[in-house]
Amino acid sequence: MRMKSHFMGTLEVVGQITQLKEKEDWLILNIRTTTPAGWNLTAALTHEDIVTMIKLMLRPSNLRYVLFGFGKPSDKTRVPEY
Repeated sequence: MRMKSHFMGTLEVVGQITQLKEKEDWLILNIRTTTPAGWNLTAALTHEDIVTMIKLMLRPSNLRYVLFGFGKPSDKTRVPEY
């Protein structure tokens, strides 16, 4: 994942989702990063965000990756440019 921050500029981080839980009107997503540092990131998703994510995942090019894992990175620390 790549993040852009007003404080840090563009920063590429690599990590994995560690938790997904509901809290009030939000779905809370916790991500533990490994590169460049071991941070715990938290994102609060709305219902609209989740619907958008599902729609994007159902696109044929994305769905193929989700279902079959084509193009799994061999080096998970290297994030491609996009």
